[in-house]
Amino acid sequence: MENQELDLRGRQCPMTFVYTKVALENLTSGKILKVILDFRSAFTSVPKSVKKQDLGDVIKEIEENGIKTIWIRRK
Repeated sequence: MENQELDLRGRQCPMTFVYTKVALENLTSGKILKVILDFRSAFTSVPKSVKKQDLGDVIKEIEENGIKTIWIRRK
C-alpha cells in the first residue's frame, strides 16, 4: 500500500483520532500517513494519541492559517 492522505477538515475530536487510528492500522509498516486537521482540539490530541498507542512516529507537523498537517510513519 502506498502513502496515504487523510483529510479530516470539518471533523471534530474524538473522531479525528479514530479515523487516524483506522487509517494507520490499514497502512503498511514504514509508509506515511498525511493527516489534515482544522479543529484546534485535534491539533494536539491526534499526535499525542498516536504516540500513546505506539501506532507510528510523528515525523513532521506544520500549522498554517488554522490548518494543521501531520505526517506519521507507520510502525
